[in-house]
Amino acid sequence: MDRHLKFAVLAAEKTGKKLMQYFGKTDVSSRGGGVKTEFDFIADDIIKKGIEKNFPDYSYLTEETGLVKKNEDYLWVIDPLDGTGNFVNNNPFFSISIALWVKGKPVVGVIEAPFLQEKYIATKGGGSWVLKKGQTVQARVSAAKKLNEAYIIYCEGGEANKKRITGIFSKLYPRAKEVRKIGSAALECAWVGLGRADAYFTTKTNLWDIGAGVLFAKEAGGKILHYDGSPYQWPEFAPEKKYDLTVTNGKVKMPKL
Repeated sequence: MDRHLKFAVLAAEKTGKKLMQYFGKTDVSSRGGGVKTEFDFIADDIIKKGIEKNFPDYSYLTEETGLVKKNEDYLWVIDPLDGTGNFVNNNPFFSISIALWVKGKPVVGVIEAPFLQEKYIATKGGGSWVLKKGQTVQARVSAAKKLNEAYIIYCEGGEANKKRITGIFSKLYPRAKEVRKIGSAALECAWVGLGRADAYFTTKTNLWDIGAGVLFAKEAGGKILHYDGSPYQWPEFAPEKKYDLTVTNGKVKMPKL
């Protein structure tokens, strides 16, 4: 196993085990969404220490720490607890997302779903795989082609304008089979790759939210698109930007959002 992939897998596992020590035990006063909690920082610290020990010259970007610049050719992109609102509300749909981007392109992506006991792994050119209950199965997108037969998932990401979100939603919901929300961007991207959903859309999301998920979906046969339907190119992604994007199975044609 490549040393980068091995590190990402072990770091995500370690972080997931730590978070599970707290899951279901949060005080009601800490519940909510869109906030940083002590659990985010506990998870962040585990992964950062691992990077500093094993890859001291690499840059890294985490939701809690921001961007730490070192060798700019190598960038770890991390959301140590994706789905904080879910986690503190005792909702099991949370994850740890770790990706390595080399010269502006994702080459390794690992998403750990501790409660679900699932691990989603992707490598550039190596496909996407889900590990569950001791089995490893290659991930492939769904076969759905028609929007009116498609299950769509969404996340508002960093968009605070609810009127805009409602407007986007109104263009899509009447035409789709169903629209649902999971609450973890990493899982939402991965589930398109797994065929559990046919497309995913998000607004003003950060790179750490999707750094591993877009690679997983892409390697499983999916497409990463702008709202006008044109494909994203890897060089368009950068730590300081936010993104409106859709992740699709490559077959369902999304309306312009």
